[in-house]
Parts: sequence; structure tokens; C-alpha cells
Amino acid sequence: MLAAYQPHCVATNHIQSINMQRLELEPGQPLLFTWVLESQSAAVGMFQACQEQLKKGEEPYIMHTPQVVYEGTFNLEEQPTPKLMAYSPSWWPAYDDWPKKNLHITGNWKIPKEVQEEAALKGGTLFDAGGQHQVCTDFINGGEKPVYIGWGSMMVYSKEHMARLAVGALKEAGKRGIIVGGWAELSEESLGGDEHEELKAFSRNNVLFLKSAPHEWLFPQMACCVHHGGIGTTQASLSAGVPTVVTPVFSDQKDIGEKMNRDKTGAGTCHLSQLTAKELGARIKKCCEDPTILSNCTKLAEKMQKEDGVKTTVEFVEGYMKEQVASGEWKKKRDALIDRLQKAHQKFKKLSDPAQIFAKWNMDLAEKYPPMAAYMQDQVERYGKMTDVLSKKKLWYVKSSSGCLARKGEALKSDECGRYKEYAVLEEVGASKNGSRLHVRRLKGIGPEEGWVSPVVSGKDIVVKVASAPEIQKITFDAIQKQFADIVGKPS
Repeated sequence: MLAAYQPHCVATNHIQSINMQRLELEPGQPLLFTWVLESQSAAVGMFQACQEQLKKGEEPYIMHTPQVVYEGTFNLEEQPTPKLMAYSPSWWPAYDDWPKKNLHITGNWKIPKEVQEEAALKGGTLFDAGGQHQVCTDFINGGEKPVYIGWGSMMVYSKEHMARLAVGALKEAGKRGIIVGGWAELSEESLGGDEHEELKAFSRNNVLFLKSAPHEWLFPQMACCVHHGGIGTTQASLSAGVPTVVTPVFSDQKDIGEKMNRDKTGAGTCHLSQLTAKELGARIKKCCEDPTILSNCTKLAEKMQKEDGVKTTVEFVEGYMKEQVASGEWKKKRDALIDRLQKAHQKFKKLSDPAQIFAKWNMDLAEKYPPMAAYMQDQVERYGKMTDVLSKKKLWYVKSSSGCLARKGEALKSDECGRYKEYAVLEEVGASKNGSRLHVRRLKGIGPEEGWVSPVVSGKDIVVKVASAPEIQKITFDAIQKQFADIVGKPS
């Protein structure tokens, strides 16, 4: 049985896969394309390994063949093993393009509040020392509800920077706070020397630093929670009914921050490394005072607290073992999967290029996902447009690996309007009298809709003319390979 802690573990056109969060898509590429690229990048390695075995006269283990990736990513409905999603369905319901069977959102798997509080009283590993529990309780009861700030394992710049950001934000918001040190080991000493005396004075009167704290016990006593947006920490603060400020660093955290903004249950900020104390303080203040945010958090918490992810999971597993495993249904589905893999392997093992496998995958995905079908149709139309422009000898592409600067006007000192990335395909719609500047429109790739560019800079070709239709295909292929390389490194 498989379990995932994030919705980012099931293919969809609504969010990017976790491993492709840094991927910059071309205009028109659906979010689903990140899942396609991720599956293809995994399948390439499996294809190469299988080819090596076949050359030696060895037959690959069927579960190590490329089609396994497709089955596990895009055909969950027919998998013998169900997938459990261990987070709150009240907070993050299933997407409309997810499988309608074989996928179960159980609710969050968490240690109950009572168990955490008992451990805290004993000074267990969930709390840094037995005496800290009383210190924390006294601080909470010593004034208005404090704000929690903790970044767990996330670190940017230095512990001094993070401590000043946290205390500075509390000062800006006019709030008391509990700051949990995390991996950065934040403490009052982290604030620095005498030049930061103003922050240190505020901290002495309004801030409690802790090494660690049990979320289920602590968060319900907070006015607001500030953290990196890990899915477990986020559910802990939301299920406590507390507005949450997410300061993302990587992975799914940006999406979680954006969801806070959409749902109006808190706020998502820019990347933690770019955040200022003034900006964070303003978000904290808004979350503590906005009636819509406060009301939404209360309503969501009521729903989340009715969920019991652990109990739901145990009941499901027990039922599954009886209804699917003991009955023999699991084995039938397993045998059917092996049969599909064997048939695919017999077809694909004769191929010399995994791109031929991916062409079949894309056709299947176009039938399954309308956005993929629309994207493929768009690519056909774009190719037709590019060949038409080619026939007029007006088709160019960006050759330089560093891309090409675009400006709004013909003059070299006119305002910049963006940058075309390598392999962007451009239509020439005008040119300067001497031909040193081109007015172009983007047909494919990444960059502004249109702009003025210099084909040659310091004797180096930056933008070059496309010579033939096969070259269009090569440019398109190379662009996809670059997307691979940007994320997983150059293919071997």
C-alpha cells in the first residue's frame, strides 16, 4: 500500500509536481506537462538500463521497465495497490481530474493533542525540557495571545538574519511572540550586538524563545502562526483555528502559501529569503485582525477537527485486507498489471529511442486529460504557423544559451521588456534599416510576446535564422531537452 502526505504526489493539471516546482513552463504548456516531464525523466533512465541488459542477452525485471512509470503516474485506477493521501480532505479536497477510485484522502495522520501535552509535561522529545512547559504556559497567560514563529529545518542566510526578521516582524505588528529555534537555533543571542539593542529590548519584554514545542498543544493558544508552510505544520495551525502566514522556501510550500491567499485562511508571502520584517509584520497584523480570515479559520478548523486520519486509515487497511487481499482481487489486479507491462515491454524493447515511447504516452494522455489534448493541438497549429513563416524566410530562433534581451523599441537604450530564453522561436515582423535590429513576435518558447532584439552582439550570433523544416523539429526537441536539463541535469 502507498501513502503520500501531499496532494503534489498525484498527477493533475492544477498543481506542479514537487520535483518540477522550479520548472518554468512555456506559455500554453499546461501544469500537467510537469508531471509528463517528470515521468519521462524517470523513464529515460529505466529505458537505458533495460537496453544495457538486453544487449547482454538479459531480460529486464518487468517492474524496472519504463511503462511502470506511466502506470504508477497516470493509471492509478487500475493499480493493484491503492494510494492513501494522509492529509485533510476538508482543507484540500480531491481535484476534479484525479482518479475516482483507488485513491483515498484519509485525513491528517497526527499525534493527538492529549498525547503531545502529556509528553510536554514530562519534558519528552517533543519539548526541550520539563521546566519549559511551565515557562511557556506562564508566558502565554502573561498577556494577549502571542504569535508563533518557527521555520523548522528551513534556513536562509544566517540565524542572525532569521532572528532579526522574526523579532522585527513582531515589533512591526505590535505583537508578543513565541519563536521556536529550529535547525537555525534561533535565540535572543542570535539578534547580535549592541547595534541591535532596540530589537533586543523588545525581545526581552515580548518574546519567548524555545528550542521546540508540540504543535497540537501550542497552536490553539496562538493568535497567528508563521512558518515555512510544510504540509504537516500547516494542518496543525489550521486545525487549531489559527490564521497562518506561510513564508515558503521550496517544494510544495509556495503552492500552500498561495492556497492560504485563495482560501483567505491566512497569507502566503514571497520566498523567505526575500521577505522583510516590515512585510511580515503587516501580514501578521492583517491575519490577527481581518474578520474574514478569522471566521474562515474557525469554520475550517471545525471541519478538520471532526476528521480522524489514523482511525480512517486503520479501518480502510483492515477492510482492504479482507475485501481485496484475502478474496484474491488484489492478485487479479496485480496479474493484470504484469500483463500490461509485459505487452508494453515487448513493443518498446525493439525501439532505439525513448522518445518513441513518449509519443505513445502523449497520445494516451491526450485521451485522458483534455488540457493535454488541447496542448497537443496547439503544438500542431504552432508548427503550421512556424512552417508558414519559414517559407517567407522570417523565422528565427534564440541560439545563445544565455538567451536574448528584448527591448520595447528599436533604439538600444529603449526600455527592456523581458528576455527570450534559449530555443525561443521568433517571427520577424520588422527590422531596422541596417538590419542590426529585429522586431520579433514569439511563436514558441519563453519570453515576451514581442520586442526588439539584436541578432549579433560583439560578433556572436544570438538570434539566428531557421533554415529548414527539420530544423524546427530539432529546435523543439532541444527545447524539451533543456527543460529536462534545467531540472535533472543533462541526459547521459
